[in-house]
Amino acid sequence: MQIIRNLNQANLPPLVLTIGNFDGVHLGHLEIINKVKKIAKEKNIASAILTFEPHPISFFKSDRPKDFRINSLAQKLKIFQDLDIDFVITLSFNQDLADITAPNFIEEILAKSLNTKHLVVGYDFIFGKNRQGNFEFLEKEAPFELSRISAKVSILEKSEQICSSSLIRKLIDSGEVFEAGKFLTRSFSIQGIVTNGRKLANQLGFPTVNLTIKPHIIKPKFGVYKTQITIPSLDKTFPSITNFGIKPTIEAGLAPLYETHIPNFNQDIYEKKVSVEFIDFIRDEKKFASLDELKKQIRLDVDSIFKSS
Repeated sequence: MQIIRNLNQANLPPLVLTIGNFDGVHLGHLEIINKVKKIAKEKNIASAILTFEPHPISFFKSDRPKDFRINSLAQKLKIFQDLDIDFVITLSFNQDLADITAPNFIEEILAKSLNTKHLVVGYDFIFGKNRQGNFEFLEKEAPFELSRISAKVSILEKSEQICSSSLIRKLIDSGEVFEAGKFLTRSFSIQGIVTNGRKLANQLGFPTVNLTIKPHIIKPKFGVYKTQITIPSLDKTFPSITNFGIKPTIEAGLAPLYETHIPNFNQDIYEKKVSVEFIDFIRDEKKFASLDELKKQIRLDVDSIFKSS
């Protein structure tokens, strides 16, 4: 997979292209990407994705909380690579891009810069200054072939819902990571650097890996989760349990923190990059009357996961 960050130096071959933010790269996105790959194979030309960084929501809604992204850019690019996409074009979303009219976007970017021969878009695709462009506009103006993919509808709690990044964010925010994983086709995960903590978990008998992650990634509901942690430097994945919260039993006013316990693990991985996948929600975070009560609950949490595995 080749990543293009500068259109002036692109020099791209003919492309079957799709456009979007693809936050989460969920079931609906996969329908679009698979269509791109299918057409590219039929036409014997390259497949490509055009995406944006930062997310346009960050540009247009600066008052919105920053931590709403399901994926970091690095995670998203890794998924695209695993999907065998030939080219990924990442454009910087700024005022210049926001001001491009729909006709100019078609002519200057899609047709000329990206050499688009077939464009695949989702059911709600809108583009151009003041959201001027849509699929009907493309049908009138585009000098290339078009395909539109219908909304991906899935069953959640016995009701049909359209698979969307917004829905997945709501699920993660409410701790429903197992359900979120169904829409993502993989577990919601975070990546971060292992940092030194205050060693309080060691005193309780359950040493933890403390993580510092990118501030724009969405945060799950405070609580305890069944997880698994991948440590690239060891080339290994371990079953784990993660608490995300403010540790109300320990001290008031602490910032939210990810703490992951790996049973029977004692290697030094400080300053190493790790990835934690959230498999299922175990319980809410709560304040206990004493550290002894907290320790007993942690033992119950650990036993509930690892003795049943």
